[in-house]
Amino acid sequence: MEYKIIYDLNPKEDDTKILWEGISEHARLMRGHRPGKAFAFFIKDELMQIKGGCSGYIFYGCLSIDLLWIESDLRGQGYGLELMKSAEELSKKNNCHFITVNTMDWEALDFYKKLGYSVEFKRQGFDKEGIFYFLRKELD
Repeated sequence: MEYKIIYDLNPKEDDTKILWEGISEHARLMRGHRPGKAFAFFIKDELMQIKGGCSGYIFYGCLSIDLLWIESDLRGQGYGLELMKSAEELSKKNNCHFITVNTMDWEALDFYKKLGYSVEFKRQGFDKEGIFYFLRKELD
């Protein structure tokens, strides 16, 4: 059998799910880990249109926030704080030991620090001298 590597500009969720399932199965075999699970919280208007939210993955005792975005006219009104509180409550319900989130230097570094997150490390070398921060918050 011949195999090819094919670039997919817009992968289907069902296709990437196969990758997650493969990783989960390997983790189960190697360490006895349960499969991870995705999560999302959304800010929606009265028409149920998404105006912001956060999403990520819970795996191996960690809640990882991959995306957090709020429409610009809703920023500064406490929605970001509420989203982060919701994620933290979810992490505790799932017996997580810590939460992670990433941000670029021009985004929300100070916001996360005010919520008790600390810089675990930073990655430099992005275009226009951008710095990508990896943050972590330990849970009780």
